[in-house]
Amino acid sequence: MLGLDPVQGSEVKKSKDRSVAGSKRGEGWIVVLVVVVGGLIYLLSKGLEGDLATITIVAGGLLTVVALGGYYSGGSEKARIEEAHRQIRTITEKHQDALGKIYRQKVYQGHYGEQKYEAFDKEVNYFYQNIMLPELNISEDLLLLPELYEYVVDQVYITAESAFPGVSIDTIPHDPIEFEHWTASVLNMHGWDAQATQGSGDQGSDVVAIYGRHKCIIQCKLYRSPVGNKAVQEVNAAKTFFDGDSAVVVGKSGYTRSAMQLADKNGVRLIDVSELPNLSNALGLSNLT
Repeated sequence: MLGLDPVQGSEVKKSKDRSVAGSKRGEGWIVVLVVVVGGLIYLLSKGLEGDLATITIVAGGLLTVVALGGYYSGGSEKARIEEAHRQIRTITEKHQDALGKIYRQKVYQGHYGEQKYEAFDKEVNYFYQNIMLPELNISEDLLLLPELYEYVVDQVYITAESAFPGVSIDTIPHDPIEFEHWTASVLNMHGWDAQATQGSGDQGSDVVAIYGRHKCIIQCKLYRSPVGNKAVQEVNAAKTFFDGDSAVVVGKSGYTRSAMQLADKNGVRLIDVSELPNLSNALGLSNLT
């Protein structure tokens, strides 16, 4: 007999759990059905005998059985949905940081000033299919409810939008030079003395930020696609030119694999805009004043 790997075993267990849950829900209604059918047969026999008093009592009892069956079934259904909602919230909250970063990468302003969510909607579906479904332990009938997926979408958006309260996506400029000044402004609100270099990109530096005695050289990239090696090379050179203590690239669309490898080798930090408020902690400067 072939053994199951852990993933297959988990899926088999979930399948069995769902089957058992469905079986238990069905058993209650089978009992109700048996009682009702038996009662109807009894009523028919009494009706032929003309026993109206007994017919009235039995009919009332049958109505009570049906009502109680519906009541307890409805209560069980509500509890199952609430449990599903609890699991969905737990899973989305566990991935809040990642969802928040992706939200800032995928949501952008269109030509007419409108917010474009299409790319993030695709990410929500990917998250549901590949991350959430393997972790959910709920019955198959609930998974088929359209309302359940609507709840997933709502929770992902709520979780992603509240991931980094220090930076609102609505305040991020769409002009590269304005983005440099905005970056300096955010840092100034969190204990830095930061200045944009007038949009010139002077020697690869867009912002020079001071925290205590620490000088950080920053390059700002307002791209819709992942930032590549060039930004890493430029900010690393600017760090040397300006006698900086650290070099940082800030963007909102992620970084290529080669850029991350090059940054790691050269000690350059690559961050998302959402991480700006915590940059001093990330650089280990929280005790400097």
